[in-house]
Parts: sequence; structure tokens; C-alpha cells
Amino acid sequence: MRAPAAGGARHRNGVLFPPALFVLWLCCCLAPPSAFAVTITADTLQYSREEDTYVATGNVVIEKDGTLLHADRAVLHQDTSDAEAEGNVRYEDMRTIINAERASLNLDTKTGTLYNALIHLKDQKGMKARRDVTGRTERIDYWIRGDEIRKLSESHYYAKTATFTTCTPGAATGNTGDPLQAESTPWCIKGNEVDVEIGEKMRAKDATFRIKGLPVLYTPYLWAPIMTERQTGFLYPLIGNSSTKGFRFSPSFYWAIDENKDATFTLDYYSKRGLGKGIEYRYLDFTGKGQWYAYHLHDRELDSNFIELRGSHEQQWGDIRGFADVNYINHRDFYKEYAYKRDVRTQRFLQSSAELSAPVNNTRLYLLSQYWVDLLDGGENVPQRLPELGYVINPSRVGPLLFSLSSSAVNFWREEEVSGQRVDINPVLSYSFGNALQVYQSLSLRETLYQLRNGGAFGSSLHRETFEYKAHLLTRFRRVYSSATHTIEPSLTYAYIPGTRDVPLFDSIDSIEGTSQAKLALLNTVTLKNMVLAFRVTQPYTFDPRENADSLEPTLVEAGIYGGPFTLSMSMTHDFNEGRTETFNTTFSVRMIPGAVITLGENYTRASDILQYNAGIIALLSEKWSVDASAWYDSKGQGLRDTTVRVRYTEQCWATELAFTRRPGDSTRPPEYSFALFLELRGLGGLKTYEYSSQSQQES
Repeated sequence: MRAPAAGGARHRNGVLFPPALFVLWLCCCLAPPSAFAVTITADTLQYSREEDTYVATGNVVIEKDGTLLHADRAVLHQDTSDAEAEGNVRYEDMRTIINAERASLNLDTKTGTLYNALIHLKDQKGMKARRDVTGRTERIDYWIRGDEIRKLSESHYYAKTATFTTCTPGAATGNTGDPLQAESTPWCIKGNEVDVEIGEKMRAKDATFRIKGLPVLYTPYLWAPIMTERQTGFLYPLIGNSSTKGFRFSPSFYWAIDENKDATFTLDYYSKRGLGKGIEYRYLDFTGKGQWYAYHLHDRELDSNFIELRGSHEQQWGDIRGFADVNYINHRDFYKEYAYKRDVRTQRFLQSSAELSAPVNNTRLYLLSQYWVDLLDGGENVPQRLPELGYVINPSRVGPLLFSLSSSAVNFWREEEVSGQRVDINPVLSYSFGNALQVYQSLSLRETLYQLRNGGAFGSSLHRETFEYKAHLLTRFRRVYSSATHTIEPSLTYAYIPGTRDVPLFDSIDSIEGTSQAKLALLNTVTLKNMVLAFRVTQPYTFDPRENADSLEPTLVEAGIYGGPFTLSMSMTHDFNEGRTETFNTTFSVRMIPGAVITLGENYTRASDILQYNAGIIALLSEKWSVDASAWYDSKGQGLRDTTVRVRYTEQCWATELAFTRRPGDSTRPPEYSFALFLELRGLGGLKTYEYSSQSQQES
């Protein structure tokens, strides 16, 4: 029942409550028991019996179902819960904060029309946490501004014209007190027929991307997920330019098929080369998961069709596990032409494999197939494992000894050179003892049988029996000081394999050769509070009494400094017999100032005539500016190789990155230069303009 108008001055059509009475509880007598009450607070409150309305003026606050409506003046129709509010209107609920000049709202359905409004969509506490580049939890809120916005439901908004941003209005100028009067945000999207569903998507027609109010980009249709992790729709396109491929435009479409399945469709348009088409499919269930990618591009300049297929699948059937990993390209120059990352472009082999394995107690039975492609010469002569059946016994205690076994039966196949079947059995017994002086010994026997095709001098069948004895002695001396710990670890290792007969070379098992070699090593380590200094020298010595050719092998020297303001890692082999250095590799990094790291490296191998240098810098110049640059130089004739420079600027709700990349050429292609601009809009992802291939898109 309605509360009485006690003490009020009577009027012809209603009751006027004095300013002293600020709160009125409204409980409709016909409302169901589950209905919530309405609370009105105002300086002055007037009730009209004929129209069943309340008119509130001065500091008005209407509360219903956890929703607050603030205004200078408001009219509430009690029977319909319709409210008309004007003057400094502010609407608040769990998801939104709305500031408007005027509003017509239904407090039950939470629908209505907002005039000259700014809608603040709050990042909900229960949403999956997002993290920024520093690892801190990132809260992403959204703002919508429009002259007339229809509130279609609790989480659905529509406007004929509106602007959209994730920047706090006025944050750039410090003017956040009055959001409706705040100056232009750093960026926004303005469009027509703007349709926003919280937790779903935002759509707009004739949308323009604006920076400081200035239109920069236009699209006839815009779709973007809003406050959701996965949603079907168009992704931001890749835009770029390359000296060898020309202008590039790569739109993508993401399809959220189900909670555990999705797909991405991509087009790559190169103005000088042609059009590439790609599709990626991912899936996950209780017993398996996988990811597959297919790509095709017809290169007009090279008159070649490039095809790439990559994928992996893992499956579990109880204790049995299976996996497949497929990597295929129909043209071995595909990565040289279109791969962005250096390690992808320079890889020698491409491997595909599949395996089934079943653990049984402390053993494992497996069936494996592997297929290799040599990207240097085409790979016709690479031996393929089709298939391999293996059985492994993990180390098991047998009295004071440890016993292990590895065995396999393999079919090696290739077009021309020697191929066939091989059976290999390798049991190992090991024994260790000692505390101050630790001693480890092992004896392994190996029986290998071959049945060959195109065996040539090897014949059609042969076998090889051999064994290997290993001994390892290690002791440790340690001294603890007030500020450091000094450790010295001398060790001696000996390995013996008798002379073996020549066999076809399929893998490392066949490359075993007779040896009698000892290695003396000394490891010296000093551990400080924030730094570790390590130095190790290893000297191998080979005994060969049959040939009377005992020899001192090249000495290996390794050193490292870890922690503190700089890091050093160095390894070198020096042949004292010849008086020359065989290899020298080093990496040095130093933190010059807080937030800036410089890296230098060298790679030298005399036998392969390799001498390369690399340098890089990663620096946080300020809270907003950072730079990342790297270069690779070959001093043996090829000169400057890969070079990349990236400069990044970060603001409160956006970031931009300018990148320059140089890819080296060869005898068939010139060096490639590309410019790139990366624009990241917080909450909407990035507008990527890097010039790089579909391969790199999957790996970035």
C-alpha cells in the first residue's frame, strides 16, 4: 500500500511534501511478492493521484533493483515504472554509468532513450583477466557518446550516430570532472547505425577512425567484439608495403564455431605478386586437440603456385597417446620469399612426424613415422623413417645396478641411394658409488642388423656388434665466505668403443665409430649475492695405440657471467697442435641505464668459413617511448643481413609502433625493404601494417 502524505500541504490534484521529508518508499499493493521497492530522494516531492505520478525536484535520486537514477528533476509514473529525468542525469547499475542531459527510461525493463549522453561500460570483475605488456592486470572500459541513444535492453544500445572509444574522456587533458564537456579523446570511432551489445559485439556503418577528432581511416562497415573473449567477425586487416612485393592488404575473418572450435580465414593481396588465401582451424575436446593451417598463393612474378600445409593433433586413449605433426610446402623457396622470421627463412629441414606410444609399467612401446624435406637440395636423398617400431625400458634397479634398454626396428626409404631395414638393440648396465669422490660407470652392448636395397659395396645384408664403456669421476671443493661461495669441480671422463665396421649412414646410430678418449675438465664457479661467475676448461685426449697416433684434441674453454648489470657467455675451441682457434662464439649484454639493454654477439667457425656479428638494443626511453633494434652482419662476403628497427609509443588507451625491416637477398633476388606501422587500440586489438608472410602471422 502507498505511504500516507503525513504533514503535507494539500493541493487540488495532488499532495506536496515539504523539503524535510526526503525519502518515500513505494510498494504497489498489486505487485507480486518478488517485486522490489522504489526509493525516491529529493528536495521536493509531489504526488498526483489522478495521474498516479510523482514529480521530484532538486537532488533527485531514484533507486530500484540496484539501479540509481540521479537528476535535477524527474517524473515517475508509478503504474508503468516509466521515468522522465532532466538536468545532470546520471544512471548507474552494475554494468554501466550513463551521463545525459535528458532521459526517458523504464525502471523495470531498463530500456528507454538517452539524449546528449555518454555511456560508460564498466569492465566486470568476473571477466577473464587481461594483462598488459608489463604483466599487470589491465582493466578495459568502453565509452559511447551520442545525441540520441536508445537503450534496447540492460546490455543493448543503438544510435543513429555515435562515437565509441576505450579512452577515458578528457584523460589526455586532465578534464575528467564533466565527461560531457571533456575535450576530444586521443582516438575514437564514429559511425552511423551504431549497435552495441555488451559481452557480444559492436557494429557500425560508414565508420571513421579519428585521432584527436581528425578522421584518418574510413570503412563502410565495422565489426568489433566488446567485452568478450571470442566472437565471430572481421579482424583488423594487415596493411603494408614492400620493395619486392608492393602494397599489401590482408583482411581476416574469425569464426567462433563453438566453445571448443574456431577458424580464421585470411586473404593476402600483394600488388606486385598476387593473392594468397589461408585458413586456420583449431579445436579442443576432452581427449584431443589440434590446429591446422592451409595456404595457397599464385605468384605472378615467379609464375609459381605456393602451397603450405601445417598442422598438429594430439589424442589420448586411456594410457595410449598419439600425435601427428605435419609440415609441407610444395616449393622449397616459399619461406625464402614469404617468411618474415629469420629462423624460419633459414631452416634447412622441414619435418613431419606421427607417433603412437603406450607406457607399460616402466617401459614404453611406440610406433613412429618421420618424413624430412631438405629445403636446400629438395630432399630426395634424405632417408625417411616409414615406419619405426620401438621398445624402451627405462632405468630399473637390478641389485646394485641400473638396467635400461632401447631397441628399434626401422624401415628407411628413399628414391635412389641405399635404403632398407635396420634392427638395433642396445642394453645398458650402469653403476655409481661414492660421495666425496663420485664414480659413475656404464657398459652398453649394441647389436645392429641391416637388410638393404641398393646396398652397393655393403651388400644386401650385414650386421655390426660393438660395445661402449664409460667412466666418469667427479669431486667438488667448496669454500663459503661472507659475501661469496667458491666451488671447484674437477672431473675425468673416459669412453671406449672398439673399432667398428663400415655401415650405411641413416642416423646417429650408424655414425658410431671406434674411440678411446679421455676428457679432463675443471669447473670454477664463484657465486656472489646477485652474480655468478663460471669458467670451465675441457681437454680431450685420444689414445690410438694401433696407429701410434695419440693426439691432443682441441681444447674447449667456456666462461660466463650471469646477473648484475651485464651478462657474458663465451665458448672457444683452440687447437694447440696447429696453433689456431677453431671456433669462437660469444654473447654479451649490458644494462647501460635502467630499462636499456645492449646485446653484442659473434659467431666464428673456421672449418665452415663463418664469421658473423650481431648487435641489438632494447630500451625503454620513458614511460611512453621504447625502441627495439637488431642487425646481423656477415663479414665473409655477404655483408649486412637481417636488420630491424622498431620504435613504439604508448598512451593511456592506444599505442603505435613504427618498424623498418631489411631482409637479405641472394643471387636470385635483391634485398627486401619494408616499412610498417602498428596501431594498437586498447580493447579492440591492433591495426597491423607489418609487411610479413602468412607463416609469420601464425608464429608472431
